[in-house]
Amino acid sequence: MKKLLYLFSALALTLTSCSNDEDSNNSSGTLLTKIIETYDDGTVETIRFEYNGSKITRTYSDLDDRDETIYTYTGDLITKEEYFFDDGIDSYEEVTVYEYDSNGRLIKSIRTDEFGDVETDSFTYNSNGTVSFITIANSTTIASGTIYFNGNQPYKKEITEDPGTAFEISWVEESTFDLKVSPFANVTGFNKIVIGTPSYTRGYPGIVGNSLDFSIDNTLEERSTYTYNGNNMPSTETYIDFNNSDYNSISQYFYN
Repeated sequence: MKKLLYLFSALALTLTSCSNDEDSNNSSGTLLTKIIETYDDGTVETIRFEYNGSKITRTYSDLDDRDETIYTYTGDLITKEEYFFDDGIDSYEEVTVYEYDSNGRLIKSIRTDEFGDVETDSFTYNSNGTVSFITIANSTTIASGTIYFNGNQPYKKEITEDPGTAFEISWVEESTFDLKVSPFANVTGFNKIVIGTPSYTRGYPGIVGNSLDFSIDNTLEERSTYTYNGNNMPSTETYIDFNNSDYNSISQYFYN
């Protein structure tokens, strides 16, 4: 679940819209229900997505005893996601709470990790279209930065860790996207939370198109190439991690 973990924070409610279990790509639907990932070592993982209408309620993997994310909405806004992991040896839970302004813009993401430590990200919307953020833990600013957009799609993040200290370090993350349709384009509220937890997650998933290349300080880290279905949504993805070939995979996407 290596790519989807950052996507859902690192992604159980009662299933109200069942996943499509046919092992052939479905090009008639627009809500992602299943991804089958086959890694280079032959490991196969199925990741399933559940919805209430167009609201995502749960994602889970069949590879471990428990590896799932549960989503809670207030109206059309995602206000909480809970990530659970338990493989019989290790287990932990992470919770992220999202807060919005009166215009429905994300203004805070509050992440509580498996140790009970809390990180709060506060967002400021600038007149030039960028979004600034500050990450605070234990009353200390541990990161700050700026998020850049191409239309509604965040694509670049300038981040500084431990600002103003002897340990300060800065870098730039940047993603490119195709001109097709993201599997998450029709998921209610998803586009609001993709900038959340910016000092914890890497890069950005596609909310309009699909991510192609991901770079840090102009060094290519990851690359995805796709085939598409009749709705111009991904049918298959070939993923390459240039730092760890264990994550290289080919994925099939299913919709309803």
